Amino acid sequence: MKLASQEMRKLAPELDPLRIGTGWKKEDLGKPQIIIESTFGDSHPGSGHLDILVEEVRKGVDAAGGYGARYFATDICDGESQGTDGINFSLASREMIANMVEIHANATPFDGGVYLSSCDKGMPGNLMGLARVNIPSIVVPGGTMNAGPEMLTLEQLGMYSAKFQRGEITEEKLDWAKCNACPSCGACSFIGTASTMQIMAEALGLALPGSA
Repeated sequence: MKLASQEMRKLAPELDPLRIGTGWKKEDLGKPQIIIESTFGDSHPGSGHLDILVEEVRKGVDAAGGYGARYFATDICDGESQGTDGINFSLASREMIANMVEIHANATPFDGGVYLSSCDKGMPGNLMGLARVNIPSIVVPGGTMNAGPEMLTLEQLGMYSAKFQRGEITEEKLDWAKCNACPSCGACSFIGTASTMQIMAEALGLALPGSA
């Protein structure tokens, strides 16, 4: 089987030295080259932990005889921009992520891909990009965060805020809710687009059963 990466090496003599300058070893150049695309970044809890999973994926690719190259297209969180003009960037970001995935994987051809994301723009953006790239691929969902004490979730913050504004709870209680609604990394812990898109990735056969 001809590998796209090896055909590219024949056509672009600059590719090998540029890879070596990025930290690849000479013996890595002839291995199947796998793009590891993720939305890792400090934008929100759904992406803040993905670097850990990326490194585990790199180990797995290495153990299987390939070499993994890390690429990032960080997503944003519309929860952080609720009620502001920032929300207008939310849906557009999905298209931009899909565009960047396509650009990353086609500008330097890869032999396979692993896509990691968690949330409601990053996951569909990666799935759209995965389909456009059309190479052997698998999705690694980032999972969902834990619920807080008393089964507190982020979607309840609006209720707590309204109760505070009506004088029904103290500011201390509102601060308690804010400090406990997101107790860990992962997508928001309710059945929203983020968690359902992770389930969809499994249903489509793109992620291992139970991985979401």
